[in-house]
Amino acid sequence: MARVLRTHPVDVLFAGLSRRARLFSQGWGDEQFLEEVAAAAPFQQRPPPIAPEWSAPRLQRGLQVRDGTFPSPLARLDAAARTAHVRWLSAGQGPSRGACVVLAASREEGFSLRERMYAPLAREGIDLFLLENPYYGLRRPVGQKGGALRTVSDHVLMNLGMVDEARALLAWLRSEGHARLGVAGYSMGGYMAALTAAVVPEPLAVAALAAGASPVPVFTQGLLSWSIAFALLDGPRRDAEQARSRLGRIFDLANLARFPPPRQPEAAVLVACRRDGFVPGDETLALHAHWPRSELRWVDAGHVTALFTERAALCAAIRDALSRVEATT
Repeated sequence: MARVLRTHPVDVLFAGLSRRARLFSQGWGDEQFLEEVAAAAPFQQRPPPIAPEWSAPRLQRGLQVRDGTFPSPLARLDAAARTAHVRWLSAGQGPSRGACVVLAASREEGFSLRERMYAPLAREGIDLFLLENPYYGLRRPVGQKGGALRTVSDHVLMNLGMVDEARALLAWLRSEGHARLGVAGYSMGGYMAALTAAVVPEPLAVAALAAGASPVPVFTQGLLSWSIAFALLDGPRRDAEQARSRLGRIFDLANLARFPPPRQPEAAVLVACRRDGFVPGDETLALHAHWPRSELRWVDAGHVTALFTERAALCAAIRDALSRVEATT
């Protein structure tokens, strides 16, 4: 077991600045929906087929870039979020070495961060498909400030939408003849990538970067919890611990231990940060234990700094996962 060092100070600074934009400032949201989610078995049905509409390709830093849209399979999303937006990065020539859907991290709006991080993979011949999260960027509802979602139910809807849209896009890619497919993401994007891999029946590479088995400690104990006013979330009682406990029960529905491992866990590469103040290293170890034959790699960085200092390692995780997945036709 790799030794986890103390939290990186940049993580603490970032959390302190982020708490100014409170998460769930308008409470729990749609209570009926939250009850339905708790009672339902998610992802039992395949999303309906999609046919993305793509812009003409444009050349950007040596890559072909196309922007596409398709109706989200999750019709319950806010009206502003029902159209999925995706950016396609490709070398534009030569045989494809695979295709990977890359999901966004918490509060990550737009495509620029992921373009800068993973462009080397596209130049190597791996087609990248960057999905914009529901409720972020081009899909942000009126009245929402930045990526700070207003209610807990909005966050649950966003997560369900991320997985269903990734599944639909992967199915489209498979129908278009892409034989080697993967899904990846960092932080929340890594959690949702792992969940996508767990519910897709076909072989799928997965690079879960700075993610773990359960999101519960991230929202209730880690630095991200600084952005949640638990006493206000509880309403008139202002019982912070009661609210913290309920939020944990809701997010535990996405605990990967509740789902079977992906069909080909040896094509899963997990990356954990030794000085991560947001995602506990124990959670990544738990995911590694739940996914036999997956590979766990450690980087000596914090959750935030790894995005800048460990880009080569993050790209390598995606590249290696794709190289291991079974090709299908």
